[in-house]
Amino acid sequence: MIKMTYFPLMVALILLQSMSQFNPTMLVLARRKPPQGPANFIFYTHMQMYSAVVKNSAFKAVYSTRPFNLSQSNPYNFGVRSMFESPITIGASNDSTHIGVAQGSWVINSQKSFVLLHIFTATISSGPFTGSLVVLGQEDESLQNRTLAIVGGTGDFLAARGAAVSKLVSINTTLPAHWTLSFDLDLYY
Repeated sequence: MIKMTYFPLMVALILLQSMSQFNPTMLVLARRKPPQGPANFIFYTHMQMYSAVVKNSAFKAVYSTRPFNLSQSNPYNFGVRSMFESPITIGASNDSTHIGVAQGSWVINSQKSFVLLHIFTATISSGPFTGSLVVLGQEDESLQNRTLAIVGGTGDFLAARGAAVSKLVSINTTLPAHWTLSFDLDLYY
């Protein structure tokens, strides 16, 4: 029988020997790697303001609320909130192949210019890559290129992060107003 005074010394020697055979790269290899989606990805969204007097089936609708305080001067519609669900296509035309749907919201959060806090999920359901991307950021509508952050993803976009540059492709302000946006994504995994 081993005396208890030698027991801690033996445990320390066994640990020391096992550590000398330890290879830290084994832990890296044992980790599950996330799927590798595309590094660059471009899609288009087609939005239309909801109007009760016209048929809204051509586009998904954007529903908006009025500003909180209608009695104060509000030239930039500060506080207006909108929810949207719009088709995602591979081209700028409304007739392009639909590959998914964008769902989210924006809030006009500046009293000095048209600046939107934009949050949405782009769910890609067909094509070579499927999954969803979460897009978040503040957009200054006066800029031609607006950069938003990609803060996560699922499916082939698992663990995606990066930047999405948004541009206005076309706009028609006659009721129901509709517009097309392009999103050029640089993704990292």
